[in-house]
Amino acid sequence: MKRRRSGLAKNMEPFSLGRLLAAAGQRMRADLAERLVAHPGELGAHREEIIRQFFRAYLPKRFEVSSGFAFDSAGHISQQLDVIIADALTCPRFETMGGVKFYPCEAVVAVGQVRSELTCREELKKCLGNLESAKALDRSGGATAANAIGPDDANDEREHLNQVFTFLFVTGKALAGETVQLDLLDHVLKTAPHLWPNVVFALDQYLVTYCCDDGVCANPMHARGVAYQPCEDADDLLMRFLSLLGGLPRPLT
Repeated sequence: MKRRRSGLAKNMEPFSLGRLLAAAGQRMRADLAERLVAHPGELGAHREEIIRQFFRAYLPKRFEVSSGFAFDSAGHISQQLDVIIADALTCPRFETMGGVKFYPCEAVVAVGQVRSELTCREELKKCLGNLESAKALDRSGGATAANAIGPDDANDEREHLNQVFTFLFVTGKALAGETVQLDLLDHVLKTAPHLWPNVVFALDQYLVTYCCDDGVCANPMHARGVAYQPCEDADDLLMRFLSLLGGLPRPLT
């Protein structure tokens, strides 16, 4: 007995992962563009919240996206961070009466700075220093913490998945990509690898990260150089950034 195929199945195109990812990139870029429509008197804080809302929409629901400070068990505290991505299932956060939030760094998996413009090299240097203040926190809890997943210890100077992922996200006019590449190279040559930022992303312009033996990656522990990727396709560039962000560090307990 022959079965009839429904009209939907008959007209459905064969599955293509490439086409699926391309369509997802288009939707995400269109969504972000709509969120970033300028409003008169718009403040930088509003722009930062737009980016946080975007991450909330596309990251797994176990991650809380906010702003504030990160701290470690020794009492060290980061500079103020525009974006904090924390595993809400691992550790609590603390909030002051004024609404300022503080996160144990063991629960923090990524932090970022957001800029509507980045046209000054001194501002780039300031942002990198801000991100480094989060990277420098001891996620091992004085060598007492362990990975919530995986059997190894939480040494963050050896394993990039134990480090806080850090990024700079620029939504508007930015320094030339080659300039950022050279400045980042100068920065990393003076800094320990486990403190290096992971990604500098200028929307619709470029992405700067590292090149490793197996290609472009955000792993500073395997870096062979600094990679500059200019924008050829805005949708694809945003997807590349999100795929790098998707390699989030492990939560610690």
